Amino acid sequence: MISGCTTFQVKVLEVKMQSSHTAMCHILVRFFKNCPKDNNTYSITLSSSKLSIAEKSFLSDDGTWHLIKEIDQVLAFDISVVMDTVHISSFEALYDDTELADFELRGEDGSVKVHKAVLAASSHVLKRMLSGSWRETKEGHVDVPGTSAQPLQHFKDYIYLRKLPNTGLEQVLLLASYYMIPQLEQKCVNKLVNSLTAQKTCDLLELAMKHKVNRLILAILEWVQNRGVEVKDMRSFFSSCTDNNCEELP
Repeated sequence: MISGCTTFQVKVLEVKMQSSHTAMCHILVRFFKNCPKDNNTYSITLSSSKLSIAEKSFLSDDGTWHLIKEIDQVLAFDISVVMDTVHISSFEALYDDTELADFELRGEDGSVKVHKAVLAASSHVLKRMLSGSWRETKEGHVDVPGTSAQPLQHFKDYIYLRKLPNTGLEQVLLLASYYMIPQLEQKCVNKLVNSLTAQKTCDLLELAMKHKVNRLILAILEWVQNRGVEVKDMRSFFSSCTDNNCEELP
């Protein structure tokens, strides 16, 4: 427990590798708030000389375990963490308000009503847009091409309630990247990477490269390096793709 506000845990798992009939040790960590409803967000910087990890950052989340290292044996290792606290203004009381809502995020199949002040407080990109003489500011809405109403609703859910969905995170991640909301972007990356399969790795890497989401690219490469997914499985998936049409592996 750190300062009574958060919990940081380390877990070591022995995983038997079927391909080589050997065992590897997976070192995982998780970091979460003890009181999910407090008005703070917490981050830690993790370092370990024995594990060759330097200043790896984590945000407090839902208690998901994150793989930080895979090694062939564990004798002893060190981990040091430094925590930082940022106060978050709560906009929960305005979530269902329609009377004061003065702006719309418009997708291809619907729109989501929001408050300019909440958007401006959440993103300096949106603040600059809403406080300037942009066409969107005068018209009271912004069109978000290539996005449906559901990801926009998830985007609102995070800004007002700090909640994330279990599915459909890819579009939320792109919104976070475009509007430069690093905490939302990092939380989406963490959840996406921790559920990767060989096919998802390839698909997600393509998405990250296409939209230049560097945070996701680096997280995927680190996941592969730590053998969260096997390169041979990714190779098998790529080999099943012909003429840009990929069949899902069994």
